[in-house]
Amino acid sequence: SNQKNGWKNVCIHQHATGDDLVCPVKALARIYCNIRTHTSDPDCLLSSYWDDKGIHRNVTHRHISNGLKLAATALKYPILRGTDIDKIDTHSLRAGGANALSLAGYSDTQIQKMGRWRGQTFKEYISDQLANTSNGMSKAMSKTFKFVCISGGVLNDITAQTVNSDYN
Repeated sequence: SNQKNGWKNVCIHQHATGDDLVCPVKALARIYCNIRTHTSDPDCLLSSYWDDKGIHRNVTHRHISNGLKLAATALKYPILRGTDIDKIDTHSLRAGGANALSLAGYSDTQIQKMGRWRGQTFKEYISDQLANTSNGMSKAMSKTFKFVCISGGVLNDITAQTVNSDYN
């Protein structure tokens, strides 16, 4: 299939998190073991599953989209997060991943490589409106710095004059 932004035969490394439920390595192992209980075909895709009648099927884009919408509805996203269910789709995983990595402090280069972004478009998905992105900025901006104004040839230290002036 044409996954990872059109990059075929590319390996994305995931490391174990130790969490039994959401560890990507353990999840992959569960999928693999489930597939091997049904077939030994080495060409069987990781998207394979068997329905209640034992018929082999593959997970589709529509399955994932419907699952995301169902989960968002159950989690009351429209009410609690102001997110319209119609805007949630498989691309939400990509945008959410970029956001999560950014908020966790990963560099743009790391985010780009993990998401297989060919250019800088991933930055469009890093939400500026997230409260975490501005955490601490107000405090940092209110810090008093000793500086010298050099514009217009003025070379006088104006810190005390600026700090003690009335801004009204």
